Amino acid sequence: MDKIIILENKCGDYNRSYLSNVSLWIKNYRLNLEIYLISDLFAGVTMDLEFLISMPNSVKYQKIFQYSLDMCSLLAQRRNNIFKRWVSTFFNSGNFKKYCPVEPGLYYLRNYNYNTLFIPKFLYAGKYRVNFDMFQLRNSDRDFVMECTFEVEIK
Repeated sequence: MDKIIILENKCGDYNRSYLSNVSLWIKNYRLNLEIYLISDLFAGVTMDLEFLISMPNSVKYQKIFQYSLDMCSLLAQRRNNIFKRWVSTFFNSGNFKKYCPVEPGLYYLRNYNYNTLFIPKFLYAGKYRVNFDMFQLRNSDRDFVMECTFEVEIK
């Protein structure tokens, strides 16, 4: 077990005050992503992650794990937890910033090999849905930035 197959993916919903384009595609089992940022992202950027597992003989999913990450703190910390390891794998395949603030511009992943991701033992073989929701904290409000959803199979 350690092979990931992306069955479906979607990054279509985004806030046009922050982004002018989000394109995601899979080619030859490699992920490609382009994001055109038109507004600064700064301390207070959060990524809400939700992992759901497919129920046997059903189209329903059950939530098994949920976590909210402060992305600027995650990038700044020296400690290497699972989330830092995941994010760090993006740097070799793209031009994502390694610190905050993140200035406007085109950010991308090219030919990202998602099978290099560390898969924790609690995610056993099966079908999963993974939701990513990004927000920017402004004053006391959470501005929606973007969301992505992946349906994957771990073999």
